[in-house]
Amino acid sequence: MISRLCLALLAAIASPSASLAQDRPLPQIEDLYKTDVSLDAITLRDGRTAIYCRQRADAQTRSLKQSLWRVDDQGGARPLEAGEPDAFSPQLSPDGKWIVFLSTRAFADGTAAFDPVPPYSDSAADIWLIPVAGGQAVPLGGKGKLYGRVITDKFYGRVAFSPDGKRLVFVADEGHDPRTEAEKRDNIIVVRDDQGEGYEGYGSTQIWVADLLDKPKGTVAFRITKITADDFWYGDPQWSPDGSFLVVCANRTADQESARYSINHNFDLWKINLANHALTQLTSGPGPEFSPRLSPDGKRLVCLSSPRYKGPHIDVFNLLMVDLKSDGAQEKVLFDHHADAAGVPPHLSPNTPLPDNCWRDNHRVTFNAFRSLATEPQTVDLDAGPQAVEGKPDPLPRSPLLPVANPLIGNRLRAADQVVHWKSTDGWDIEGVVTLPPPSVAKRPYKLLVVPHGGPHHRASGGGGFDTQIFATRGYAVFQPNFRGSTGYGLKFLDGNRNDFGGRDMQDILTGVEHLIKEGIADRDHQFVYGVSYGGFMTNWLVGHTNQFRAAVTQNSVSDLNVMWHLSDIQSWTEHDMSGLPWEIPERMREHSPLTYANKVHTPTLILHSLNDRRCPVAMGRMFYRALKKNGVDTQMVIYPDEGHPIKQLPHREDVLRRILDWFEKHDQ
Repeated sequence: MISRLCLALLAAIASPSASLAQDRPLPQIEDLYKTDVSLDAITLRDGRTAIYCRQRADAQTRSLKQSLWRVDDQGGARPLEAGEPDAFSPQLSPDGKWIVFLSTRAFADGTAAFDPVPPYSDSAADIWLIPVAGGQAVPLGGKGKLYGRVITDKFYGRVAFSPDGKRLVFVADEGHDPRTEAEKRDNIIVVRDDQGEGYEGYGSTQIWVADLLDKPKGTVAFRITKITADDFWYGDPQWSPDGSFLVVCANRTADQESARYSINHNFDLWKINLANHALTQLTSGPGPEFSPRLSPDGKRLVCLSSPRYKGPHIDVFNLLMVDLKSDGAQEKVLFDHHADAAGVPPHLSPNTPLPDNCWRDNHRVTFNAFRSLATEPQTVDLDAGPQAVEGKPDPLPRSPLLPVANPLIGNRLRAADQVVHWKSTDGWDIEGVVTLPPPSVAKRPYKLLVVPHGGPHHRASGGGGFDTQIFATRGYAVFQPNFRGSTGYGLKFLDGNRNDFGGRDMQDILTGVEHLIKEGIADRDHQFVYGVSYGGFMTNWLVGHTNQFRAAVTQNSVSDLNVMWHLSDIQSWTEHDMSGLPWEIPERMREHSPLTYANKVHTPTLILHSLNDRRCPVAMGRMFYRALKKNGVDTQMVIYPDEGHPIKQLPHREDVLRRILDWFEKHDQ
């Protein structure tokens, strides 16, 4: 996944002219602290004014800050609020008079708006509104509010005005400490099931509806109602056009698991009648149905679905249509990408999530889809059948009022991508992307840095990310192979490394390296490897099965599948991809664990790990480090506090990049 920060920094170095002008400066690691971008811009009805979230690095705290800014044709950009208090995710009310936004700020008297969650979880927030015409921001519920922390993630979280603008739906927990009074008094923690990576510290997320005052008096809401009331997690609420009901997503079964980058449990869609809060189940498939989007007339909806329960953490998803009949909902998969169908599918598998405004009218739906390295928008006519795929919709234009991104960075020298194709050992067609150093930086054959992606059910799409550009402009050809198991190539390819981690997927990578060597791109004697998550698994595996790399860096990696099942927040990852539980398939778990081959590692290996990673817990990094140390391998382990599976803090990201470059340089003598 590419973070907003990566995209922002990419924009600063991705000018087409920059790749041609060899006299432009190289991107610098310090550019992390020069981030200054416009996000979530809203153009007001006058067409001459835009309000946006300005995200920029704060030099003193070396962290990102976010605040609301205004720009119009009468003058330069300026803060919407004095002092630039924290504010993000702005939305315009239907009547055009209010901006609703999220914020971590305290109330006016200094009282915290909510109890904090750990820094490695998703940020918690509260809801505020500010008049478009100017004035003071007003909290939604204030100090007497019934809800706790508004969730900011994009799977469960959503804030939305009702069609008439008089109500606001949102997702929040109740903000309560789940411990009993005795547990709090004795300072103990009883292990309770939660939603894992990114959600630690939250209680179950409920649906809330706020009735809004025409003229706020200290708060914007005169009544806030909790619509759901149990221990299940609800999210992604969608209004019906008449405001009489909501459609939400929830897994209301006993088998709960983290939804962070892992959507494979029995999520269903539920209709909530706002008159009596009655829940009606709309979908009933064995796997997930999620990302609901109601048609403009409210007569049907579309969502994403998979027929597999506890399948891969990211599957090939179908587009599911649900007719909201008075006598009960009727489901229909537009085209089943999991069925044995001859020929080319009539439309590609949709990505998650569906766009908020995916309906073009009452019968046409637009979504994004992966096709190998590309992302392609498609429009499907639901009434004409799955064959009716129309042309691409026009992209939303960037407002000309918005400031230029990253003015302190400017145009940087850019490394260019080259798409490569090759045959694996069994004849499968594999492709990837190699990002080549600019001619002024290095000449062929280049030092090669192999960067296997995570997942494994993700993919590489290009070399525009900030880290890749840093490596490539330091003389490395950065090779990102889409080995079997990657998304964007259909169901057979996605399932291609099931029960075979480190087998044919490793061969896909190694044959790709050989292809680059034969093409004169890569230097056989100067190869390096760096991977994160499953990319870290593959890094650990490669150094245990080959001696061709001068040095390796593994970050937040999987080293032992048995430990992965017992400690990770997604047991289904190993259950599906290894086809069983640890005590059912102990030999398969051992055979496909990099730790099993640690005694064969000779490659100098740097181990980086987040202390609070719930997805790939730090114990696996420590275990691999101890094994390499015992066997005399040149190794070092670095731990990053207050970080989860993605390393987000700017100083930590800086340290990661510097350590990787120093480690490779040290072992390239």
